[in-house]
Order: sequence, then structure tokens, then C-alpha cells
Amino acid sequence: MGLFEQVPKGLKENLEYRRDLLLWANTNERQRIIFTACQKDILFFINAFCWLYEPRSSRLRGTTSNVIPFLTYGYQDRDFIKMNKALGIKDIGIEKSRDLGATWMFLTLLFHQWMFHDFSSFGIMSRTADLVDKPGKKDTLMWKLDFLLTGDGGKGGLPPWMRPEVYRTSMLMENRSNGSTFEGASTTEDAFRGGRKKCIAIDEYAAFPNGDDYKALAATQHATDCRMFVSTPKGASGAYYDVMHEESNMIKIIMDWSEHPVRKRGLYNSDEGELNILDTTFDFPDDYEFVKDGKTRSPYYDQECMRPGATPQSIAQELDRDYGGSEYQIFGKDLYDIGSQSVISPYSRGVLYYDESDLDPHFGETEDGPWHLWCHRDSNGKPLSAGQYVVGCDIAAGLGGSYSSNSVCFVVDRVTNEQVAEYATSTLRPEMFADLVIAACKWFNDAYLIWEMNGPPGGAFGRQVLDRHYHNLYFRETEGRAFRKKTKNPGWFSNDKNKLSVLSRMSSAVQSREYVIRSGALLDECRQYVYKDGKVVHSRSIKTRDDSAKGQSHGDRVIAAAIAWHAVKDRPPSGVPEVEEFRKEIPPGSMAWRYKQHDDKIKSSADTGWD
Repeated sequence: MGLFEQVPKGLKENLEYRRDLLLWANTNERQRIIFTACQKDILFFINAFCWLYEPRSSRLRGTTSNVIPFLTYGYQDRDFIKMNKALGIKDIGIEKSRDLGATWMFLTLLFHQWMFHDFSSFGIMSRTADLVDKPGKKDTLMWKLDFLLTGDGGKGGLPPWMRPEVYRTSMLMENRSNGSTFEGASTTEDAFRGGRKKCIAIDEYAAFPNGDDYKALAATQHATDCRMFVSTPKGASGAYYDVMHEESNMIKIIMDWSEHPVRKRGLYNSDEGELNILDTTFDFPDDYEFVKDGKTRSPYYDQECMRPGATPQSIAQELDRDYGGSEYQIFGKDLYDIGSQSVISPYSRGVLYYDESDLDPHFGETEDGPWHLWCHRDSNGKPLSAGQYVVGCDIAAGLGGSYSSNSVCFVVDRVTNEQVAEYATSTLRPEMFADLVIAACKWFNDAYLIWEMNGPPGGAFGRQVLDRHYHNLYFRETEGRAFRKKTKNPGWFSNDKNKLSVLSRMSSAVQSREYVIRSGALLDECRQYVYKDGKVVHSRSIKTRDDSAKGQSHGDRVIAAAIAWHAVKDRPPSGVPEVEEFRKEIPPGSMAWRYKQHDDKIKSSADTGWD
């Protein structure tokens, strides 16, 4: 049994253990033994010598003191070990529910290194300088480090014989006994550019001001091999959202309220209205009002939901770790659950070439081509001649750059209501993109074309389509109380009302499985559409890496997919069997039949969770 396992976790027993340990450490030799033990075992050091400051009396158990021993919970033991193993080697992303002690955890982790490992240099960062270090303010990061070392008002802190010689000034804390340092900083694009750190910890990263989050990300990348991103989710956009969702070699740690030993008492959930008690040891009152909404809950969770000012959005953000829930997501959870079941890798990828004079197309298959295809093709490599297709487009300026909007071409088979192709680019000007789209329409059997007409890019695209004399176009409608009338104006023009309408219809169609989407990138973008200030916005249009991109249209696949569905309903298929009948009558043994067998196998795997 290691030293940590010998440390009792009960409050009274732990305090007695700490007292006896300090009484035993009455010689230099014994103090060196304990010092070495703390160096080798971080959990022993924390549970035997570290203290916390807790000003809220409601959080105190068995004591009236606001200074309490740091007694780690099971999830903290697990996460301390994971973080300690990765420290200095890889980036660490921490996604947490509120009030789980994550800030004290990462500071104590770094403090242990600062105490016991020579020449360890650390950076700590928050969104303002006053949150990092301000004299007399107990909420700052540097104050917590001071408290871990010396306590406050004669309470807490390390025993005097364990404390190193320290130099302390604003934003700096140096261990002169071993050369280790803490340096504080707020969010600027030059933070820590002048030095190298073993680790840079960024607290409440999702709350950083728009643009500052990406500046901090860029500034710290080459200053350390290990950045620690710590936050409760706050919206489905921004640098924190990106680092937690993009594929990378980062170690990701999840801290959820349901793992807290006090808050998980009485844990329960429900499935389609059927109650499921997870904590069978908890004695619920006979008249307890269970909330059967499908979520994992507990009496603690229920009480938090009932507190004044609590809203579904605040609970989603602070407790559920829901990135989009805090911003009134347009697309609900059911859309992601159902939509993900039909998402599959493209059958093929490639480049669509075309003659510049007549825009006649031909397709070249390549492994990493920009066109993603989920369609059955004939022996000549063309989409099946029986198909009737709709092409929906969202148009961007095509100026390029890492974070520019995309122009998107989205193709739907209006017989089967399935997505069959997708193309996205940020580098084609609207006129060139129009030529490519017309070629694609020709390739897809003279597809019915709809595009968002708004703004200069949409106007330039539309003029090019008309100049090229493409004929199969969507024309806008005028709506009255008792009529809908087509105009002579091509293209779809969006406003707040009809944008919400087409997005809602797309959401309903996906959830009812009437509309089948294949693209994982599209599903990801759906998460980022929110209500804000009474309008439909894509969160990246208000929180981007580059301030110059603010206000531009993002979430481009979603708009293209939504208006493609609008056009499918505007012009339903003709002269073909019903969709389900069409799907059933694929000739056995044909290529289309083999593709369907492949699709069904993938769908079955998604439904069962098998690989």
C-alpha cells in the first residue's frame, strides 16, 4: 500500500492524521523523508498537506471553518493522475460542470511541480489581469497559489519547514530554492511570447472576449508543449469550442457534476417517461416529484433547476456541459441523435472538371478530392439517369484565408430525399463558383438549382447563372394569406422570418427521417446555429478567430442543405414511384443494390453500436 492509500479521507480522521504527521516530523531527517514522499506522490502531498479556502458555508461539511483540508474525491484522484502524466508533454483540455474545483485542481497540480521539481516554469492566464493577480482579492489565481504555500490569517498553508524561499511580486512567484517560477498574464496576443514554459494554464477559456481567445491560442502554441485549457462550455463557437472538438493529440478530461459524491446522491434518469433509479441506496420521500425528461438528474440537480434565475439555458451551460444549450440552439438534440445515424463516409471523392466554353462536365475520382459523393453511378461514372436532383448553394466572397466563409454546393436526390453530394470552397469568386455549380447541375441530370441571393456574392453568382443561360432555376415566391405566387426573380432571398422557417422545416424532416443527410461536417455546423437577440445567427459570425470576419455568413453547409430541402418540397419528383417503393425495387445484384446493402449494414451498426 502506498502512502496516499494510508491517508484517511474523513474530515476528523484526516485532521488527526495531519496533526500526528507533523508531530512525527520533528527532526531534519524525518522532514526530508516526508519531503521526498510528497515529491514522488502528488495525491499524498495534496491529501496530507494542502488546504482549500471555501467562503460558502453551505459547501462545508462537519466544520464551521472556511479553511478546509484538500481531500480529493474519486474523480479528482483519477484526473490528477492523468494530468500529472501529461504535464509538460501534451496539451490538456478540461471540460467541466461548474463548481467542481477544477481551478484549485490545476493550480495545485502546477504548485506541486513548482515545489518539488527544479527549474519548472509555468504560465497562468485568465481573461483579465485582475483575475490573475490583484492585491487583497481572494478570487485571483495568484492568491490561490499564495494560499497553498502560506495560508491566510494563520490558517492553512504548508508547514514552515517545507516552505521554500520565495520571491513574490505582481504577476510573479519564484521558488528561489529550486529556480521554479509562476508567471501570470491576461489575454493579449503577445502573452508569453518572450519565454518558454513547461505548461501554460488558461482558466475559464470559453469566457475569453471574442478574438482574444484565438490570440491567446496562437501566442501560447510555441511557448510551451503543454497548454491546459480549463473551462465550462459557453456557446458552440470560439477557441475553446474548437480545441475541445477538433481532432488532435490533446488529452481531454471531462468533469461532470454527476461524479461528485455529494451531488450524485439520489441519481436517476428516465426513458420515454419510465423512471430509472440509478442510486438505489438513496431514500427518496414518498411524494418526491421526479422530472422525467430523459436527462440524468438528482435532488441536487433538481434544486439547482428550481433556484431563482435558473433557466434551461443556464443549466445546460453550467451543469450539462452543453456547448450550444447556453445560446438557445435551433437544432435540438434529437436532430443530432437521428442525423448521426445516417452520416457515413463518402462513397467516392474527386474533382469535377468542365469545359469553360459550354460547361460540359466530367468527373475525376481522387482520394482527397473536394467533391464528396454518396450517389450511385452508372457504368460511365455519371449519376444514375433515373435520378432527379436539387442543388442548393450558399455563396461566399471567395477571398480565401483560413477562417473565411465557404461557398457550398449541396446536392439532394428528390426521389429518395437523400444527400448525394457536397462541395465547399473558400477560394472561388462567385462567378467562378457559378460556372462550377452549373457544370454540377448538368452532371446531375440538369438539376433544379436554388441559391441564397443575399448580398453582393449572391447577386454576382445569380448574374453569372443567368448569363450562362442555365434554365432549371428556383424563382422566389410572394406569399399572401390565401395564396403563394411565383415571381420572375431567381434565387432564394433570406430574412429572419423565412430563414427560421427553412431551418425548422429541415430540422423536422431530418428528425422524421424524411430527409437523409450524409455529411458529418453539416451535422457539426448545425450545432452552431442559435437564437440570439431575437434573430437566427450562426455563432461563428459573432465570435471568430479574425475580427475582420465578424458579421460574415458562416455555417454555410446548413444554409445550402436547408434551401435544397426547400426546393425539394417546392418541386417534388414526378413520374417515379413513392420513395419507399423506389428504394424497395432496386434490382438484386445491381451496383445500386450492393450500395444499398452497404448502407443498410452501416445503419445497422450505428443503431446497435457495433463496429
